[in-house]
Amino acid sequence: MYKHIATLYIHQLKKNKNGFRNRYSSNYNNGNMLITIYFYSQRKKKREKKMLTSLEEVAKKDNCTVNDYDINAGFIIGIDHKQNQVFYYKNEEGVINQGSVNLTGIKKCKIATHTKAINAKNRKEYIVEGLDLKFIPRYNQDPEVSFTVYDSDLKMQLTGELQLAKKWETLINKKLLQFN
Repeated sequence: MYKHIATLYIHQLKKNKNGFRNRYSSNYNNGNMLITIYFYSQRKKKREKKMLTSLEEVAKKDNCTVNDYDINAGFIIGIDHKQNQVFYYKNEEGVINQGSVNLTGIKKCKIATHTKAINAKNRKEYIVEGLDLKFIPRYNQDPEVSFTVYDSDLKMQLTGELQLAKKWETLINKKLLQFN
């Protein structure tokens, strides 16, 4: 759809090369905006495809396939329902963080919220500094595994990370009920 609209405005702009104002000349700025939106959406699709490919590579290391996944601005998380594996990939400023968790060795998944208290107008307010998706092991000798969903040092504000973390916490805990 955007490609068609962008093509239409480019065609209209070519008609206006002579500099005369007509009914299309006010659409010049709208056309530029639509073209920008089109190229932005194409760049976003390309970035998301690259992230999915990277997540699939992480899954292939464990002989798994990604059946279900979600992408946020900075990371991608996915699951192989048959092999009971969760995968994670994040590339933030050139630093790659990736991993996988076999759910058969996990007791519970929970969101760990890192907050900082500040005083504001005679009351304390809390600022979220980080969100992790933590996997609590079934056996105490096994280490906890966590996937960083949000870090305030790398990103200024939350953009859907909390909702995504809650969705995956629920999905994973439902999956874990199969093993109990």
